[in-house]
Amino acid sequence: MFSRQQQIQPRGDDREQITRARQAAEALFRSKPPVSGPSSVPASAPADQSARKPRVLRIISPAVPIRHEALEVPVATEPQTAREIPRSQFVRIRTLVKYGMTVAQVAKVYGVAASEIARILRQA
Repeated sequence: MFSRQQQIQPRGDDREQITRARQAAEALFRSKPPVSGPSSVPASAPADQSARKPRVLRIISPAVPIRHEALEVPVATEPQTAREIPRSQFVRIRTLVKYGMTVAQVAKVYGVAASEIARILRQA
């Protein structure tokens, strides 16, 4: 579309900017000289890594001796309060027993007597 005569010719200062930009771009992609010798190693680092001692922490005994006495907690087989289990939970109770929970465990979950869970299971 444009002929050579219609194209805008860069001015003198534009040429200098273009030349500097081209030189900067070429410098980015120019190959770097190879590294001669190992990289600088800090003077404090040991020369042989295998000579390092492993770091071991001491075991400190506790200040207070641990007592291994069994605490006697009264275990009640039947909960003290009688709660009413909603009928909507009966299927869940049957499922819990079917998949391995004991009647006593289910009773503990619901906070009722084991006889109440047994009564629900008999109704099925």
